[in-house]
Amino acid sequence: MAESVQGIQNKWLLIIAVVLGLVVVFLYNAHIHAIRSELEGKTVAVVQLAKDLPAGERITARHIKKAVIPKDNAEAYGKIVPWKHRDYLTAHGGKPIHRALRKDQYLLYDYIDDAGGDRASQKLGDGMVAIPVEFDRNQSLGDMLAPGDTVNLKGVFASPGGTYRTYRILSDVRVMNIGGVGAADDAGRTNSRIRTRNYRQITIEVTPDVSLKLSNLKTHMIGDFQLEINQAGAGMTSQPGQINPELNLPANQAKPAGRMGTPMTVPPRSGTTGR
Repeated sequence: MAESVQGIQNKWLLIIAVVLGLVVVFLYNAHIHAIRSELEGKTVAVVQLAKDLPAGERITARHIKKAVIPKDNAEAYGKIVPWKHRDYLTAHGGKPIHRALRKDQYLLYDYIDDAGGDRASQKLGDGMVAIPVEFDRNQSLGDMLAPGDTVNLKGVFASPGGTYRTYRILSDVRVMNIGGVGAADDAGRTNSRIRTRNYRQITIEVTPDVSLKLSNLKTHMIGDFQLEINQAGAGMTSQPGQINPELNLPANQAKPAGRMGTPMTVPPRSGTTGR
């Protein structure tokens, strides 16, 4: 009798152990799924070079590999080709590249001939618009600037006390073309820098909201925009393409056309000396 009771107890202990084991496995899998779901929202799969490629080479499946990187990193590099668009690269014998590329380098649309297809506007990032920016010819960056580089915009605004001050308005915005010449026009050249040394207009890529704010700021600005070019792959801020918070007031309120008097005075931010 005692042996029978002992056997029943062992059987129940075994069942309980199995149930607990299943519960642990379920909780573990749920935890892993939650982590993966979170990471999937913060990462993106992009195209990376599997080998060195000379200029003019056509891209095939053996030339590329998949890389998963943080979304913030991808945006800092520029318009990286997503892995889901890899078939576009290899279709019809492969897209040619117009510059030499190194193994493990991320592939940007700007490196590909006819990267934008039949329309240059297809080179724009999702949800972005392109706007022209005019400045004095003496402020041009000459042949240092090329489509795909990032620039900062500066401008002079009225400050308290009747003084004027230069502000960095916008940082790390991508240049789409220069003096009307874009990456597609310049792709066949050995040196991809624009040959025109003096120009007074570039086209930049911004969000629709920033486009409106720049239009407002232009009505308050003294003179034209000024340019700075960033080192390739580098930037000025952790939030590229955003209007300087110090200029929020004039950025949200344009000066009425034909209104006389001085432009809106930009109030100083507490504890800051400008940027």
